[in-house]
Amino acid sequence: MQQSGDVAASADDEIQAYVAPADAAPAATELDRSANYTTATLVEMAGTTGISNVSSSYYSNNTACSVQWPFAVGVPITYGFGWRPGEFHTGADFTPGNGAHVQAVADGVVRVAQEGYQGYGVAVIIDHEIDGQHWASLYGHMQYGSLQVHAGEKVRVGQYIGRTGNTGFSYGAHTHVEIRQNGVTPIDPIPWLRAHNKC
Repeated sequence: MQQSGDVAASADDEIQAYVAPADAAPAATELDRSANYTTATLVEMAGTTGISNVSSSYYSNNTACSVQWPFAVGVPITYGFGWRPGEFHTGADFTPGNGAHVQAVADGVVRVAQEGYQGYGVAVIIDHEIDGQHWASLYGHMQYGSLQVHAGEKVRVGQYIGRTGNTGFSYGAHTHVEIRQNGVTPIDPIPWLRAHNKC
């Protein structure tokens, strides 16, 4: 009797298969085997969402978690939270490349989705309830015409909300991301995202 499990491809064959036990129930529907499937790495797939600057030095995103990073893969972060010449920087600046898809960091409800929000330019603010607490995430400097959500809309973690741009008070394409405790007080988003992207 053959055991169920993965069957390794032979040197002459590229087919991979899973062998089910003989007494397994048949599938409810037939599988569509007419499509041509290919494999790709997560980084290669990120390219389909416009991410051109990839760096695992900053973070890697666990897509199984209820809180994720604003980009599907690790991208460079040019400025973090805190004082910099002339101002206090209330978030972190992610540089995935101009036009890269920005994703919601958690399930929530869109509070703001505007083409010109304060100095943030094209921006989205999403309210979240995480571990019984109210949090908000802000995404700024996105491209004009790229908003994929509207105020009052429920969004899911990882949902595409807009594209990285250079609007508002901005010097170069990036996405400014803030995490706001109680929906209003900015905290350092990097340790918060690291702590919550473990599941």
